[in-house]
Amino acid sequence: MSLSERPKRTVRKPPRLLNNVAETPQPKTKRKAQQLTIDETALDALLTNSKSALTTVNISDLINGNTWAFLSEESKAHLVKLLPPTAFSDYQRVIDPDHPSHTKDAHLDTMEVDSTQSTKSDHEVDRLLLPVFTDPHFLAAAHTFQDHLYSGWLKPEFKLKVAKYEEGIRDGSLAAPWKDEEWEKEHPLAQADASKSSPNRSRGNGKTGSTAEIRLYDLGRNSVVRVGDIISYKRNFSVLGVVVEKDVLVHSINPAGRSLTVLLESGPTPHLPPYLLMPDPPEPIPPIQLMDITSPTMLETGILDLDGRIERGKRPNGNAWKLLTVYRWREDGISSMDDSKGGRESHGTLHYLRSSHFSDS
Repeated sequence: MSLSERPKRTVRKPPRLLNNVAETPQPKTKRKAQQLTIDETALDALLTNSKSALTTVNISDLINGNTWAFLSEESKAHLVKLLPPTAFSDYQRVIDPDHPSHTKDAHLDTMEVDSTQSTKSDHEVDRLLLPVFTDPHFLAAAHTFQDHLYSGWLKPEFKLKVAKYEEGIRDGSLAAPWKDEEWEKEHPLAQADASKSSPNRSRGNGKTGSTAEIRLYDLGRNSVVRVGDIISYKRNFSVLGVVVEKDVLVHSINPAGRSLTVLLESGPTPHLPPYLLMPDPPEPIPPIQLMDITSPTMLETGILDLDGRIERGKRPNGNAWKLLTVYRWREDGISSMDDSKGGRESHGTLHYLRSSHFSDS
């Protein structure tokens, strides 16, 4: 986050942060740290709530050498483990052996870059260099913490959303829009905006129109999608907690109706039966269904209708081109290890194949 993008927070004199902190009376001994009883609920709100007082204070007034001196030895021993090795007086700079400035007679020949020479737990508290609290790197990290706190990124519900997103990306049940955006940057011709282009507008290489004008039948007519291919659908309806998966087999390409006929299983069964996965399969038998489709959206609607778990009124909008992946046998006859696709391997989403076809045509 750049300085210009950081939330504008008012810096004012820090208010009393822990209103629920009760100070336990202690004998008046010289330089003895005060012991505090902390309300855990108030502390949790202070560290996670976007309206926390920590978002408006000058962080240097809270974290500095003076406040460090008031901490207990146990707290200090715990906190020093979170600091980098450069914060301690026994840190020694090391140079990678491959670096040009490294000499063969250097006594650090065997050291690795950023070697700590000992674990953080081995550092004693008295080795801590107090100027670390005014170091620009430390202050930048502290301000980033304030920004994240102000933005609500430390709330438990936000962390849960991030965890679900990461899990969805790993298991393939959730799309990552930034990947499409990056792909579009690398393929500007393939991702021309139809809303800003007229059908007769030239693109400098003889092409007119945009990818939006290419239909599903056009992919079949140009062998981008072929008879025998499997088109695999997968979508995570996170609000309903349902993941719908369905494989369909391209049975025929119909010039008269400018459509494709596909075979698919009824109900929530995700994969086709083995007898349909082999080359030149026999005629399908129930509960296999035949469906004529003219668009990916029509196919998605048919799949969800047959699946039966997502009512039409509860289906959010989406780009079906990006939810359907084409699987095909390799031309060299080598099969993949995916038995659910009959040895076929992924050729990419319909969105990708349509864009590639537009670029190549």
